[in-house]
Amino acid sequence: MFAGKAPAYNKGTTLSLLYGTFFIAPAQVLMKKQVEEWGKANGVKASIDFLSWSDIQAKIGATIQAGGLDITELMVYWNYLYKDQLEDVTDLAEEIGKAGGGFEPYVLNSGPVDGRYVGVPTGTSLGTMAYRMSLFKEVGVENADDGNKLDLTWDQYHAIAKKLKAKGQPFGQALGHSTGDPPSFCYAYMWCNGAMEVADDGKTIMFNTPEFIDSMQRFVQNWKDGYDVTGTSWDDSNNNRAFLSNQISCTFNGSSIYFAAKKNHPDIAKDIHHMLMPTGSAGRWYRLGTRHMAIFKKSKNKEAARDFMKWWFQDEQYGKWLGIQQGYHLQHVKQYQDAPFWFEDPKMTPFRNVAKYGRNIGYAGPPNRKAALAQAKYLVVDTFAKAVQSGDAKGSIAWGAEQLKRIYGR
Repeated sequence: MFAGKAPAYNKGTTLSLLYGTFFIAPAQVLMKKQVEEWGKANGVKASIDFLSWSDIQAKIGATIQAGGLDITELMVYWNYLYKDQLEDVTDLAEEIGKAGGGFEPYVLNSGPVDGRYVGVPTGTSLGTMAYRMSLFKEVGVENADDGNKLDLTWDQYHAIAKKLKAKGQPFGQALGHSTGDPPSFCYAYMWCNGAMEVADDGKTIMFNTPEFIDSMQRFVQNWKDGYDVTGTSWDDSNNNRAFLSNQISCTFNGSSIYFAAKKNHPDIAKDIHHMLMPTGSAGRWYRLGTRHMAIFKKSKNKEAARDFMKWWFQDEQYGKWLGIQQGYHLQHVKQYQDAPFWFEDPKMTPFRNVAKYGRNIGYAGPPNRKAALAQAKYLVVDTFAKAVQSGDAKGSIAWGAEQLKRIYGR
């Protein structure tokens, strides 16, 4: 449904959307404008609210009970948590995927729930390691001025952290309860170092492995030697602030640090580059799944909701929204793999390569409701936080394995 070709909606039709707050502010401004544009053209009172990700689940829960919203954004894997409260939009999702040359593989691994779509995949924000080139050069890192050439192991990465903390510039890592940076870092480190939640049977816990215990013991020591230890209470925004205030020299994050620096700290921006996450004994991996735009079953305006979504996912709207983020958000369909924005700034090129290393939560099992519940409870993240706070890597992993058994044994 194109703006300017208004269907015959009932007089007084409304459309209300809920989305998480954007770290790339221009994309949020654009989306608000797009919602209002569609509403005006189609005779619908359309509005969108933005909440922090720490608050959005409570709003979704209230809507499930009492109604009041039509469309919501779902963070990665929330489609498994709320599948019974959302509309089946398989036909619409498949139409949009086909029009874009097919969904990206990571989308197919995390989008359908029991073979059906309860939301249309939108792609996902993604992160990798942001670092200060000048500081890496100070401690002798080769190719520090080009993150595309850096290919580090975790041991090499942490050796740099130790040297830089000795100079008053530690690494920083969020290990608190927020949906982006903490689980993205912890799941990746877990997979890279020989552990996973469950085997491919979806039942056998593979978390408490000798390789993971050994790597966690090293991480506990590296945390003391190389990190800002207040990171156990950090959320997705703390490390941004720490990096831009010269408190830390490297952190896992989306490109939001870089874009904020270009706007407000140009000298820092010139010194920032990005590199892929390090490799471990089991390779290099990223937690990667898609977000969704979904319709509540309790919506009273489902026709308008579907029409809006069909319009918004067309290239004129979605493509503009994706491009304005300049690589902060990974595309949902193959059409955008070689989009110009990936090549406009060499410092953003590493983000384009993240899709090669994607794994779903619950790997090697499926990304089902149990995996989503384990993530929502921050079990993997809390294992890391407990380990660095207590110094007991083995005991913390044993605790995490027991918590996972309680979920996967149900």
